[in-house]
Amino acid sequence: MIHPFRPNFDWHELLAVLRSGAGRSEFESAVAARVGSRYGIAFAYGRSGMIATFKALGLTQTEIVMPAYTCSAVAEAVLVSGNRPVFVDIGLADYNMDVSAIKDALTLQTRAIVATHMYGYPVDVERIRAVAGDDRIVIIEDAALLGPINSGPGGAGLRGDIAIFSFGPCKHLYTVRGGVMVTNSTELYEKIKAYRDREMNSLPLKVWARRLARLVNGYIMLNASLLEVLDSVRRTGPMQHVRDRLGLTKIDVPDDYATAFADFQGRVGLAQLSKFDSVLAGHRAWAEFYDRELRDVPGIRPAPIIAGATYSHYTPLVERRDEIDFRQRMRAQGVDIEEDARSGYALPYMKPYRPYAKGPYPYAEQVAREVVHLPNYASLSATSARRVVESVLHSLASSARY
Repeated sequence: MIHPFRPNFDWHELLAVLRSGAGRSEFESAVAARVGSRYGIAFAYGRSGMIATFKALGLTQTEIVMPAYTCSAVAEAVLVSGNRPVFVDIGLADYNMDVSAIKDALTLQTRAIVATHMYGYPVDVERIRAVAGDDRIVIIEDAALLGPINSGPGGAGLRGDIAIFSFGPCKHLYTVRGGVMVTNSTELYEKIKAYRDREMNSLPLKVWARRLARLVNGYIMLNASLLEVLDSVRRTGPMQHVRDRLGLTKIDVPDDYATAFADFQGRVGLAQLSKFDSVLAGHRAWAEFYDRELRDVPGIRPAPIIAGATYSHYTPLVERRDEIDFRQRMRAQGVDIEEDARSGYALPYMKPYRPYAKGPYPYAEQVAREVVHLPNYASLSATSARRVVESVLHSLASSARY
C-alpha cells in the first residue's frame, strides 16, 4: 500500500535521541533563524502555541477571524482560550481565506486574525494586515502546513506578528508532534514565553515515553514490509481518530497539550531541519509531476501550482468523490489517500462550531466535499508516483462506466 504521507526519517534521527547537549532551546533558535525571526518558543503542539498566545496576550471573550476551511485545531485553540471564532470563506485558487471578505467579518470585538497558509500555499499576509487596519489586531500566521521557509530568495519569512509552525507526521518536518512559535517582537516573546514556562513546562515521564515510542514508530514507517503488517492496525488505531472528525461532537484537545516540548524532540528537529531543503524540493517536484499528468483529465481538478508554495499535501478536487467511492477505488489498487470530509476541515459544518457560523461558506463546503490528498513526500519513488497517477486514471475511468 502506498500511504498518503511518511515521515522523512533515517538513522540520523534515531542517533539524535542518544546525543546529549543540544535540545529544545537550540531547536527554537534554529527555527527562528531559518525563518529570519529573532525569537522562537517550542510547544507540545502547534495549537498549544496558539492557545498560549491568546492566553498570554489576555485575549478572552474576543473574536478571532479565521478561515472556514482549515484544521479544527485552530478553532479548538480559539474556543479553549475563551474566545469566539469568526469564519471567512476561502477561494479555490489556493484554498486560503478570501482576503476581500475579511473586512465584513471585522467588529469592535476582533482582536486577532489567523492567516492560514493552507496546504503550504502562502496567503497574502501584508494584504490581510492592510485590511485589518488596526494595530490592536494581532496577525497570527498559521504556518503549520507551510514549513519554516526562510527570508532569502523565494522565501516568505515572517510577515505577521507571530507565526506558528507544526511538526506532526504529515508535515514537512516531524518531531513527534510539537510546534514552534516565532516572532520579532520582544514584548510578545517575553509574554508568551513567560506563560509557556509557567503553564506548559511540565513533562511527565509517561508523556515523554509515549513520544519516544512514536518516534520509533515513525522510523518503522520507512520500512514498506512492516507498513503492510501494520496497516490493519493503523486503520483501527490512532489514525482512525483523525478520519472520524466529521462526526466530532465536542472540542477534542490532546490531553498532553499543556506539557513541554522535550529536549530529544529538539535534537530530532535539528536533524530534520538540516535536510529541510531536500524535503521541500521533493514535495514541490511531485506536485509538479501530478499537475502535468492530471492537468487535462476529466473529473479531476489538479491542485494549484503557485510560486512560493511548499505543497505539504497535493490536493486535487475530484468531482462526485464520495458518490463514486473514489477512496475505496484507489485503495483497491494499493494507493491510500486522505479525504477532508473525514477530517472535518469545513469547520462551520461541524457540531462544535455551528453556533459561530454565519455562512454560507460554499467554497469551504465544496473543497471538503471534493478534495483528496494524493501521496506527496520526499521519499516517494518515481515508480510509486506513476502508480498513483495510473490509479487515479483507472478509478475515474471505471467510475464513469456506472
